[in-house]
Amino acid sequence: MAELKTHKSRIGKGLINMLMFQMYGDEKLIYREYVQNARDAINDAVNHGILGAITDGRISITIDSAKRFIEIRDNGIGIPVERVESVLLDIADSDKDGESSAGQFGIGRLVGGYFCKKLSFKTTYKGEELASEIVFDIDKIKAILNDENDKRDATDVIDSASSRNLYDENKDDHYFIVTLYDIDLQYPSLLSKDIIADYLREVAPVDYSAQFRNQLIMTSVSGEYEDLQKNVGHFPISINGTAIEKRYGLRVVGTNDIINGLEYFSLKDDTYGLLAWGWYALTDFTKAIPVSDTNSQFRLRKHNIQVGEADMLTTYFPRNETRGNKYFYGEIHIANQKIKLNSARDGLAPTPEAECLKCQIRDFFDGLVKLYHLANDTKKAVERYVDAYKTIQAPTSEGFDDAQKQLNEANKKLESIAKSKNATNPVAQKVLESYKRRIKNIQASTNTKEIAHVPASEPTSIPTPQVKPEIDSFEILNSHYTKDQVALIRKVCMSYQKNCPVSQDKLIRELQRKAIRELIEA
Repeated sequence: MAELKTHKSRIGKGLINMLMFQMYGDEKLIYREYVQNARDAINDAVNHGILGAITDGRISITIDSAKRFIEIRDNGIGIPVERVESVLLDIADSDKDGESSAGQFGIGRLVGGYFCKKLSFKTTYKGEELASEIVFDIDKIKAILNDENDKRDATDVIDSASSRNLYDENKDDHYFIVTLYDIDLQYPSLLSKDIIADYLREVAPVDYSAQFRNQLIMTSVSGEYEDLQKNVGHFPISINGTAIEKRYGLRVVGTNDIINGLEYFSLKDDTYGLLAWGWYALTDFTKAIPVSDTNSQFRLRKHNIQVGEADMLTTYFPRNETRGNKYFYGEIHIANQKIKLNSARDGLAPTPEAECLKCQIRDFFDGLVKLYHLANDTKKAVERYVDAYKTIQAPTSEGFDDAQKQLNEANKKLESIAKSKNATNPVAQKVLESYKRRIKNIQASTNTKEIAHVPASEPTSIPTPQVKPEIDSFEILNSHYTKDQVALIRKVCMSYQKNCPVSQDKLIRELQRKAIRELIEA
């Protein structure tokens, strides 16, 4: 048998086209990529004792729309002079593993090149008196890629289109700076401070607002979740000097529902242990949150950086309940290091741990479907109850009997909901308690005694309120007095009945009948 000739494999220049020009569809993702790298650099600085804590780190973004210029700077560990070329010029040769680090493969740094004419990386390492800069000529790279007769491979393209520079620097400095020059006019969103700030509030590893953290996280978190929440990793990020925070507040913006607290949960497996944990806002779930509210939906995060788009987890709800994700504010944080992301960071790489997590998320969401259905049924019953209650409190000559009937039906529905299987869940009980407070508040606002309640953990029969006299007793007055006068007489009589002891109910009714006779005879 003849021996085959030895072939030296090569990586075609098409790889550069993929890494630089086809990796991501949404231009804003370049910010996530560079922030992710800055996050890893700050972590490394902490681990090497260069920074005391990640809160001492800084990720500063400068956007100059007039000069079409973007700079992302961090005070992380930086890169020593002797390693700069191998780290920044070698392709897919990074020691990042996607486990302890947010980045992996070492391929994302080139993505900004698609949107500018020149891409620069400048860095220095603590203790060195030199700063290194690698500059990529993007127009030259594009020309080589577009030339079908140019057969250079990927490494040749990188080498021929990049330059290296050295600068004097303070030996105590340590930083990494990414600069994009001459941003293409086709991508104005990259130069919009407001658009990028909103984007980073969703995807970046930034902290919650002080209000959300102090009034909701601190009062809701307990047990095993305290350390998990504490160690989630928040990095100070600013745009043109303005700090970025997540947008969560004390209400759901799109529905105006009050957030009554946060519910924490964990997704575990006997074989793989803790896969993920998270929280969601506990509200009355009055309706689905509209698209205009960009806080909505469960967000999957690893290293506190969002995975994929905001609606990535929508398909994990049951097929006929994809709207379910729109009822929630929530986060799911991947905890198992074996769960890695794919190269585009828009999904999970196929591992046994990742597949197990997907199943756990689906099961968890099945339970949430029952929760917001229970809330919806309760809301409808309470609305009917409140409407009827208001009619009875301010009666007119028409509609009183219908209101009494509606009130009875609402009471029965509320009692049925409270006894249902879905109401046995402790979280469901909290939702019922919230609606119970609604009824108490409406009763308090009309300054009357409580006439009913929404059952809580031990449902009981809801009494039908006795708030009206025998309406037929007043009909005879219609031929002697105006409609408004009859309504006023009825209201006065009812006020006496409501505020007298139950034991004197018979006497009060007799006095009403006597008063009616006297009014007819007057």
